[in-house]
Amino acid sequence: MPLRDPKHDLRRRARSQEDKALVREDFIAAGRRLLAAEGAAGVSLRRVAAEAGYAPGSIYQYFHDQQDLFFHIRGRDMDSATEHLRQAIARTRDPARRVHKLFMATTDHWLAHMEEFLEIFPAPSLREPPPLDSEGRPFGRSRAVVDSLQLYYDTVDAFFATLPRPPLSSRLAADTLLASVFGTIAFPCMTRTMAWSDTRAMVSQLVEAMLAQWAAKGAARAR
Repeated sequence: MPLRDPKHDLRRRARSQEDKALVREDFIAAGRRLLAAEGAAGVSLRRVAAEAGYAPGSIYQYFHDQQDLFFHIRGRDMDSATEHLRQAIARTRDPARRVHKLFMATTDHWLAHMEEFLEIFPAPSLREPPPLDSEGRPFGRSRAVVDSLQLYYDTVDAFFATLPRPPLSSRLAADTLLASVFGTIAFPCMTRTMAWSDTRAMVSQLVEAMLAQWAAKGAARAR
């Protein structure tokens, strides 16, 4: 008697929330593969369904359109990056070293996953509003992005808690680091014909200089 394919049963009847979640994961994984291989222009919902092994029309029960699927793919990539960063700094206790390690791990991760980086942080159109998810939110306000930002804010908060009199708010400091580091990652990639210094070295210098400046100003204000 031939063995039954559990995925075949799932294709036929995904009624429980657990089964539906598994089907959704299959679609997201298939979409990620096609996106990496062919870019956004080559990815349609029907092709994703076929790649995942499901009937073409079944995917519309899970995603409204191509943009909805892309939001979920980007969210999954962001979640994966955030978990990687949490693990990277988990054993570092010194607050200043923890901030430095977080941004170096950020740099290493996105340099190793530059295609995902450019899909998550595409160059925005200055003439068109940003795309929205099925709940009317731009990706920058999605749960995945909010969770990722909170890791940075909490890490910088812990460093600022060690300063006797912080020279600025920890939120401003974290935003400054985020914009500076992500810009340092992205800009050399966008201007590849220019002879840039090593990205890791630039990020390390940037973070160390900012931390040292804030620590020195905090100590001076406390005198």
